[in-house]
Amino acid sequence: MTTNLGKKASFRNRLLAGEELIGMFVKTPAYQMIEVLGNSELDFLALDQEHSPFDLAAMDSCMMAGNAVDMPMFVRIQKNSATAMLYPLDCGATGVIVPHVATAEKAMEIAAGGRYRGGTRGFAGTQRAGGYGTKPMNEYIDASDAQTVIIAQIEDVDAVNNIEEIVKIENIDCLFLGRMDLTVGLGATSPSDKIVVDAVRHVCSVAKNAGKKLAAYANLAEKDMLRDLGITMFTVGSEHSLVQAGVKNIVSEFNS
Repeated sequence: MTTNLGKKASFRNRLLAGEELIGMFVKTPAYQMIEVLGNSELDFLALDQEHSPFDLAAMDSCMMAGNAVDMPMFVRIQKNSATAMLYPLDCGATGVIVPHVATAEKAMEIAAGGRYRGGTRGFAGTQRAGGYGTKPMNEYIDASDAQTVIIAQIEDVDAVNNIEEIVKIENIDCLFLGRMDLTVGLGATSPSDKIVVDAVRHVCSVAKNAGKKLAAYANLAEKDMLRDLGITMFTVGSEHSLVQAGVKNIVSEFNS
């Protein structure tokens, strides 16, 4: 479901309303990839700057391609700081996914970094998000504060231990479960190990009680289990997994 605001402008409203949203990580720093995926039925794309070679120029061109087709665009930033959030948001990102948010203090920093009014986001109206100076200042600030999505990735043992305090921070719109990092941090061998499952269930329970939305990476076998935990925002792989699966299927069919 979309509104007359368009996909990008309405994304935060859809997320906070609990609508199920399906997206994909993008790991190839090429605007052509965004053009291809941007014309799909996905609800959002997330540039994976944390684990892929996205420099600022590549991010800029990919954002331009996403905006051209009104595809909500996120950036999983490389460094978990308010400063690292600034360029993606100025570039036109719908929001940011911030890795390793393990304390309430870090959550407060990134929550403030995503808002102008009552926050710490430095103002510039001459970038893409501000229409290169064509949007009235107050109109742009109000729209940006209403539409920007801040997602904190919960992937550390400390984050699990501090989750009751993290969920109290306003303007953190969603918690993204980093189950693989959590598996490593807990000394487990699989995200299905009991110690990891118990930690994830605890995070989800606390988040739901606090009214926070939840996101996670999901394969098809896990989707119903994650839905039962309250996940409503899903990443379902990347263009890398699509290519690998496609090649495997073609070779298998050709040899059959």
